[in-house]
Amino acid sequence: MKDQTESTTENIDGPPTDINPYEVLDVPTSASADAIKSAYRKLALKWHPDKHADKENAHTKFQEIAYAYSILSDEKRRRRYDNTGSLEEVEDGEFDWEAYFKEMMDGIVSDETIKEFKEKYQGILFLNRV
Repeated sequence: MKDQTESTTENIDGPPTDINPYEVLDVPTSASADAIKSAYRKLALKWHPDKHADKENAHTKFQEIAYAYSILSDEKRRRRYDNTGSLEEVEDGEFDWEAYFKEMMDGIVSDETIKEFKEKYQGILFLNRV
């Protein structure tokens, strides 16, 4: 049986280069590194493909979120995007996106974090019903 991380990352496409990373993460262009990281974590948990019936749509959205974070969390890439509006990685040569996405998910979106989110969410719903 494959672990959850393998099943989620084995069908990774190329980077979604037609996005606006600020819009994807719903942060202003003046957002701090902490605000960007927080927005990424919330959206990654929300859009993880294992939490959605429409896995293909969730997979695409999840990749956009991870890619947007990869641009905005790296000072050099963020500056290049801010200056040019381009997401192209031409200057950096070949980049292993599959390894990058696997690394991004490691420790942030796992069985444990999904379980914690589920328990918290269900606890809130339960408290509101009582």
